[in-house]
Order: sequence, then structure tokens, then C-alpha cells
Amino acid sequence: MGQAFRKLFDRFFGPVEMRIYVVDSLDRERIGKAKEEFQAIIRDPFMLNSIILVFANKQDLLHNLKNNYFFLVQRGVMTPMEISEGLGLYNLRNRTWHVQGTCALSGDGLYEGLDWLVTALKELQVSGRH
Repeated sequence: MGQAFRKLFDRFFGPVEMRIYVVDSLDRERIGKAKEEFQAIIRDPFMLNSIILVFANKQDLLHNLKNNYFFLVQRGVMTPMEISEGLGLYNLRNRTWHVQGTCALSGDGLYEGLDWLVTALKELQVSGRH
């Protein structure tokens, strides 16, 4: 599946590197581990010019008011800004990246993230930097 998806992008955009990374917004305890893995991926020499889309999953829990559950998860759910900080994205130089809040169960945010990715890839193609 991933290889077929990559071939589709190559056909339309040429050999452009991009990465989609998914983070559990509720798992504050493991954001450090997620950062280590993420940084290892993007430091790979083949990834130096890659466009990065991060899906911050479970954003729906930030707004869940059922049975006062909101107050229980409010401290736990990280915002896209907190995930950007947690992964070290603000320290990246000369990299194109975006964090999109999502809810995988309902699909909220998925299309917006992919739309951003397509736009970023088109801009990269037009600029001739790929």
C-alpha cells in the first residue's frame, strides 16, 4: 500500500520526499520517545529535503464534554502547538512542516492535512527544489 501511494506521488510530483508522522495527542508520557524516533527519521541523509506532515491524533478528546470527561483529559491532550514543541519542529531549519490536529475515528482534519501536503508538494515542484 505505501509503495503504491509513493508511486502515485512520484507520478504527479516527481521524486519528492515527504513523510507523514502520526502522534497520539493524549500520550504526554511518550512524547519524548516520539521525538527521538522522529528526529532519527528526519536526520537520515535521504530525508534532509523531505516535507513533513504530522497528524496530531485524538484532538476530539480535547473537546469531549461527556460526563465531565473534559476535565480528566484536558491536562493530557496536547495541542498541535505542544506537539510541535515536543517533537522539536521549531528547531528545524530550511524544512517545510505542518502539524494538523486530527481525529482518526471521524476523519476530522485528515483531508485538511493532506490538502496542505499536496499544496506544499506543488510549491516544491514549481520552485524546482526537488
